Amino acid sequence: MKRASCIWPSVLVLLSAPLGLAACGGGVPVRLTIDEFTMEVSLDKTMDTLFGQFAAQGLFPAGSRALPVLWPASLPDIQYRAMFTAPPVPVDLTPEPGTPEADKYAQINKVKNAIRRIEINRLILRLEQNSLTVALPELKLQIADEPTASPLDRLAWRTVGVLPAAEAGAVSDLELEFVPSGESFLDGQLSDAAKELAIRIVGKVDIDTAREKRLPSGRAVVRLILVATFFVEPDKVL
Repeated sequence: MKRASCIWPSVLVLLSAPLGLAACGGGVPVRLTIDEFTMEVSLDKTMDTLFGQFAAQGLFPAGSRALPVLWPASLPDIQYRAMFTAPPVPVDLTPEPGTPEADKYAQINKVKNAIRRIEINRLILRLEQNSLTVALPELKLQIADEPTASPLDRLAWRTVGVLPAAEAGAVSDLELEFVPSGESFLDGQLSDAAKELAIRIVGKVDIDTAREKRLPSGRAVVRLILVATFFVEPDKVL
């Protein structure tokens, strides 16, 4: 699922912008909205992985294929913290000329050498679909320098911000709170000549069958929405 929205003034607007704007110290503001990348949080897959671990320990009878919906009274209660990671999503804001994606970011790439600074106006993750039977836990947004970074390479991924928890089944916007230096790291990615990176979300869900016999399940589809302003120097554009 993709939705794209890039809002750019034309080159004519950039070239005709009053030079006095740059003299004020800010440069000519050009706004970009990225609204096309989605990620999936699947507790069903997390529970399948957990079942494999439990089955390997002989906790379930031979022939069992999945965790039960309700934890059986015949088994001892468990307390477990399950980690989950959404599959990484590659992001390329400098696609090859002639590709369908090239026109989306053509204007910013034409003036990339004139960018003075970048301001992140808003960064949210929108819960578009949510069938989770438990509250969505706090999530971390991570970025890797390379769009093909391995999800297993922990050193390749950097946490840039944290998203608050949401109630089970909630469909809402989660506003990102940057961690220290997280916004600067994202700014650096957006100001690179080759704006290529990867994004993912990670989190954890706690299981305590003494308090809740129903095991977590369901999935949520999360869409990244980023609004940024690039301040451009008109002299360099000219």
